[in-house]
Amino acid sequence: MKQSLWYQEMKWPEIVEKAKDCDIILLPIGSIEQHGPHCPVGVDSLNAQKIAELVAEKTGTIIAPPIWYGAHMYHQYGFPGTIPIRSDLIKEFVKDVVRGLVNNGFKKVIILNGHGQQWALIGALHELALETKAFIAIATWWELAREAVNEVCETKFVHADECETSVSLALYPELVDMSKAGKESAPTIVDRRFFGGPAHMPEDGGFPGHNITAFYFQRETYKLGILGDATKASREKGMKIVDAVVKKLCDFIEELKSRYPPGRSPLESSVQAK
Repeated sequence: MKQSLWYQEMKWPEIVEKAKDCDIILLPIGSIEQHGPHCPVGVDSLNAQKIAELVAEKTGTIIAPPIWYGAHMYHQYGFPGTIPIRSDLIKEFVKDVVRGLVNNGFKKVIILNGHGQQWALIGALHELALETKAFIAIATWWELAREAVNEVCETKFVHADECETSVSLALYPELVDMSKAGKESAPTIVDRRFFGGPAHMPEDGGFPGHNITAFYFQRETYKLGILGDATKASREKGMKIVDAVVKKLCDFIEELKSRYPPGRSPLESSVQAK
């Protein structure tokens, strides 16, 4: 019988043995949030989980039970379908989950993030590193695939748009209804030359989108909830982006394996020149 990729489907003796063999574990986290009338509200969580499965199959790692809900920026509150969780609660929830994984022998935790909530997770990473001495990385898929996103997409990545819809078509096309895809834009509080979106910044510098209240409330400025042009999405574009994410994560995991054997965290070891 083939062993499951998912922690929650394993028996506790199997988890003990797995940690001895490979102590790297993936923790998918996303959100429940509107993604237009053409994509499901679970896009962010589904993206993280599906990518995690592809990576686990190639690397022999396993996947922790996913965190479906996420923290949201102020302007995302109130749109139908979205269920925001307060950022301090998400931070503490992630910390508890990671503590549990480390206590079960997983010294290296990769938080695979599918939602724009890095700002809520970074504090957890640094506090956990001090407390647990575990190796922790926050892997946000569009940050890993920045080059591929910029190459294959005709428009800048924002939300429920060409990029995100393409990834959805690559990973779970049966849940996407392209007949309802559309194109929307809305005014911003300050000119866009001063700030950037999830996968881009102004060439001459500026504010990351989560560092500035540059947006009006989505429920007041968007009818569909599509921040961009979803009609330009395709499965082919999505596959190129997904392939880039998976390759980067697999290379990263193999690097960890080669340098730090199971049971050994880099933060528990003496520094070695490489």
